[in-house]
Amino acid sequence: MHKIIIRVEGFDLQKLLSLCLEEGIPLWNIRILGDLEITMGLEAADWQRFLKVAGNRYRVTIISEKGLKPLLRRILSKKSTLIGVTIFALLLYYQSCFVSEIRIYGYERLTEREIRESLANAGLYEGCSKSVDLDLVEIEMFRHLEDISWVGIEYRGNLAEVRLVEGTESIATPDLDQPCHIVAAKEGYIEKIIAREGKEAVSQGEFVNVGDVLISGILQIEDKTYSSDPENPMNRYVHARGEAFAKTVYRFIYYQEKEKLLKQRTGRSIPGFSLSIGEYAFNSADFLWPYDSAIYEEKIFFNFLRPIPIQLGINRQYEVDLIKRVRDDQAIEEQGKQQARIAIKENLPESVQIINKSLKFSPEENIIRVTIMIEALEDIGKKQGIKEGTDRIGKYTN
Repeated sequence: MHKIIIRVEGFDLQKLLSLCLEEGIPLWNIRILGDLEITMGLEAADWQRFLKVAGNRYRVTIISEKGLKPLLRRILSKKSTLIGVTIFALLLYYQSCFVSEIRIYGYERLTEREIRESLANAGLYEGCSKSVDLDLVEIEMFRHLEDISWVGIEYRGNLAEVRLVEGTESIATPDLDQPCHIVAAKEGYIEKIIAREGKEAVSQGEFVNVGDVLISGILQIEDKTYSSDPENPMNRYVHARGEAFAKTVYRFIYYQEKEKLLKQRTGRSIPGFSLSIGEYAFNSADFLWPYDSAIYEEKIFFNFLRPIPIQLGINRQYEVDLIKRVRDDQAIEEQGKQQARIAIKENLPESVQIINKSLKFSPEENIIRVTIMIEALEDIGKKQGIKEGTDRIGKYTN
């Protein structure tokens, strides 16, 4: 709706108001400022009719205009304003095409850093385009994170919400009211058996294979009152409980380089810069690479996500000479110890007690083979149910 506020100056203003009433021209917000001056408001559509009624007897001045039409006219009359509004609209649209924040829900065992690294490897990160295929991202998440059973990703404006459910291991453990044995989950030499319920089935120093009974849940009843049949003894069944500690051996193989590559700077370098706006990126180093071997270093000056992802940095390429040198024994041993620590952290449970570890270095043609042997003490027992009917005379007890 287009409205105008006018000021009328002249004699006999009451007559003008009466004429407007007769012509059906609606007026509002009438203010009498004096005998010769009055202000009022009317529709822009009635402007020409009002001028015809007023004639030449009154001086009429438009004070202001209200409504969408005058607003657009004012904007279009100023080129700088129009350009600014256009750029602002384009910035808003461009900003809506990128992910400015990622929120993750539902993780417990996994760390947020692991999840964000997996998302980034799949193409979803803060500052990336929203055109990324979320179905493919979810598939990559399942490939890289084995502990998740479900993942869902959706956009809420510029926010990407990632919800996941971690999988749970299905361990078939007999109920407490069901009889069971404790059997060996892995090979090893028995060090100590603690039978809290049931009977020890192996002795110290004995080697056991996977599945061997360590603590039996079948106990023979010694009945001295009546003569018993030795071929058909009476048994009772219990839910075996206890710990079976055994010495186990872990074996890992890693490799090392025989020689190390040294990078020695020659003193020559070339500067450059990098600029990325959204998905578009430019780096002078991609076009200017004058050296056969060089070290690339970059310093980021600023990195903004809002209103659009922009990153600017300067870089420099340093020319280097590559020199190969044979590694000494101390460096090889130190790296071997580091590989052993990695093997222990990634493969051994936290409850395992390490008794001994040894490293064997075997030089081959271009590499060094590192064999890591770890002797550990751990509880290798796991519960295994006893099938019904094992003994026709036996009975279940808890």
